[in-house]
Amino acid sequence: MRELTGFLWRYLPPFPEILTAAAVSAAAILGSGILSGALKRRAGWPTGYTRKLFHFLIFFTAVGLHLWGGMPAVNILGAGMGIYVILIVWAGDRNFFFEALARERDSPQRGYFIALPYLTTALGGLLSNWLFGACAVMGYLVGGAADAVAEPVGVRFGRHRYRVPSLKKVEITERSVEGSLSILVVSIVLSAVFFCAYYHLPLSRSLLSSLLLSVVVVFVEAASPHGADNLTIQVTASGLASFFVHLWG
Repeated sequence: MRELTGFLWRYLPPFPEILTAAAVSAAAILGSGILSGALKRRAGWPTGYTRKLFHFLIFFTAVGLHLWGGMPAVNILGAGMGIYVILIVWAGDRNFFFEALARERDSPQRGYFIALPYLTTALGGLLSNWLFGACAVMGYLVGGAADAVAEPVGVRFGRHRYRVPSLKKVEITERSVEGSLSILVVSIVLSAVFFCAYYHLPLSRSLLSSLLLSVVVVFVEAASPHGADNLTIQVTASGLASFFVHLWG
């Protein structure tokens, strides 16, 4: 516990960087919330689309902040997201921002399944940075992009569905094979690029590493409880990235 506490204190950014990261985080959170809410209310997008659009934009903000300022900058984004989640869950049903993220099929626990993914995302980010250092950014990347495509693909094309466990009883807790396959494809492409460009692995080893990482991530996501996959995907992707970087490096 003392090691973890010291780790957290060590990753508080200096004041000038706090201001920059806070401005970027606020713009990303509010901009993503407004865009998602407008697409839900004005354009009639399903919540499965608007929720994952928000997810995608926030995770990629985390990738950018991590590349710029490391975990200290991402911590500011995490704090801002905590405030945002508290406010919209408190506002509840029919709120513009709440409705963009709250799935109808999560009734009667719609607010819970906004708060839980936030908490599991934050925990996944902390654990990934603590255990795997710079490789935590792979968790943001795979969690942000690969997992974000799964639900929209499942909503639009999902025909082969399977049940998943849930930490709270809701109307439907299922995923689709088509959504899981979309995670595989996107994860292979993005992780291969990142292995090459960021971790400087040769192309052949990047492709092999990305294939193995992505297959494991798909099975981990499929077995994860409803609302907890942001934790399991991040830690899995970060841990495997660390393994392959040290193996081939």
